Amino acid sequence: MNRIQRIATLIFAYLSLTVCVQANDLVIREFEKQELTPVYWSEGASFGDFNQDGHQDIVSGPHMWLGPDFTHRYEFYPAVAPTKRLPYDFGIYSNDNFFSYVFDINADGWPDVLTAGLPNTPAYWYQNPGESFSGQPPERPEHWERHFVIDRVKNEAPDFKDLTGDGMPELLMAYGKHYGYVSPNPVAPTLPWIFHPISTHEDEIHHYTHGMGIGDVDGDGRMDFMHGNGWLQQPASLEGDPDWAFHPFPFIDRKGNDPWDILLKGGANIYAYDVNGDGLNDIITSLDAHGWGLSWFEQIRTGDKITFQERVIMSKEATNTDNPYGVQFSQLHAVELADMDGDGLKDIVTGKTYRAHDFKDPGARQDPVVYYFRLTRKDGQVDFVPHQIDDQAGIGRQLVSGDINGDGLLDLVVGNKLGVFVFTQKVRTVDRDEWEKAQPVRSEDFGGR
Repeated sequence: MNRIQRIATLIFAYLSLTVCVQANDLVIREFEKQELTPVYWSEGASFGDFNQDGHQDIVSGPHMWLGPDFTHRYEFYPAVAPTKRLPYDFGIYSNDNFFSYVFDINADGWPDVLTAGLPNTPAYWYQNPGESFSGQPPERPEHWERHFVIDRVKNEAPDFKDLTGDGMPELLMAYGKHYGYVSPNPVAPTLPWIFHPISTHEDEIHHYTHGMGIGDVDGDGRMDFMHGNGWLQQPASLEGDPDWAFHPFPFIDRKGNDPWDILLKGGANIYAYDVNGDGLNDIITSLDAHGWGLSWFEQIRTGDKITFQERVIMSKEATNTDNPYGVQFSQLHAVELADMDGDGLKDIVTGKTYRAHDFKDPGARQDPVVYYFRLTRKDGQVDFVPHQIDDQAGIGRQLVSGDINGDGLLDLVVGNKLGVFVFTQKVRTVDRDEWEKAQPVRSEDFGGR
């Protein structure tokens, strides 16, 4: 072995030892909360490097907060205070902005913002002005050009993701009596977008219906469409807007026979993910955005037949009868699925939506918590271990994760009736005694459930 080879071997051994030590380190994950504003502008928030200075910026409602410190607020469309009052004395809501999605829609190299407002109101996208917004924008607002997308968006869990596999996200929603998606006009994205129904049958879809998502349920490599009553299977070709085969299954918690309750009942974002590692994608969703319940539905295959077995994470009732760690909160109006601890398994991130119906919902006076439920697998058993992120901010109707400060750890952004918040993840190495004291305690009464 020559000298260069010996040096290379020593370096490799050192790096291997370093990785091994880091992997065996006992760490505690904490989240540093930064309040950007205490004012209610939107039910959601997101982020992107809008001025292309190398730092992520936060967007919520009509404002952006420029990174890395988020102290410079920038108004990119006229700011109008929320004034929409819903029936049944559910309080005041932001009419023009519930959700913000970030993407370079016109492919000019500058991230734009797509917004959807209170259900049954229009969606728009705002065009980043580009070079004039680079660096540090001026104090005087330069309002971005607004482009019309569609006149009304149904469902309280729309999303902006790539359903078709063409590399361009679509606005997932319902329109009229059909579930479907809206894609940019092929002539130009500045023209009104086009709605593509994915089922020819008509559904009773109220604009306040809850729960929606996409994922590859059947494992054919194509994204399917899930909602509270089942899933729609994407066909091999989307040419001509074909009918998607509907597979009914109740992914929501229905109670009673009240037609109004049945129309509106449902959870939040729905995901298809292989929870137990058996190679089949399961379903994850909250059960009632204005009540109780969080579950994953294990996929069961019998030949070509697909069905599901519910596995409860948090109880469907006010009393905690299902969570072995004693965690129980209501109003899970937004759910995110993300690998919060970097172990290769995706975790569930959610929380209590603050004043979702202005304290009219079950459990509404509980602390406005934010949690992530860490997925673990051991000896064929699945567990979701709850870790509290915060107990004062809560969530809105959109919850977005990502590495905001570039340190390799996932962070969160929240917009709701308490304001706009950034939760920055911090990792602290501790000794075993401190680490064990910080671990959630599982009740022995639950055994191996």
